[in-house]
Amino acid sequence: MKSIRSMIRCTLGAACALVAAAGARAQTCGAPLPMSPDSLVEATSCGGQNFAGGALSGPGAVFDFTLDHPSSVTFGVAANLFDPSVCVMVAGDCGTGTCLATGEAGAPATVDALPGGAYWVIVTASPFDAPGACGAFELMNDTQAADTILANGFD
Repeated sequence: MKSIRSMIRCTLGAACALVAAAGARAQTCGAPLPMSPDSLVEATSCGGQNFAGGALSGPGAVFDFTLDHPSSVTFGVAANLFDPSVCVMVAGDCGTGTCLATGEAGAPATVDALPGGAYWVIVTASPFDAPGACGAFELMNDTQAADTILANGFD
């Protein structure tokens, strides 16, 4: 399977076909795309949830990320046709809450000792990109379980 980086180096017509195909799946706060720990997903921010203000601006893709236990997590994002930005927040806040961590291409979002639970990872254009910018991207995460000290040792 080709990476999204190789697929988006194409003509505008082909890029539009890729965006239309990826946009067929819901990627909104009401229907986020699933993302497993230690995974890579390919998606588009075009046609997704629209955000306004703060760390989130313009069309974006929303991912449901769940941890079974406390972990340190790093989210990296890459794109060619726009400057993506990542926001990690508690599930249910969807753009109204505070980002627990933010990142962008070349500067991943890292959250140390993130408690087990449900989170949303949201990818939009960087606030420094053109208004309404969107495009195809790769979002990856590196998840490391945090050691928990129990009465009889480590879990």
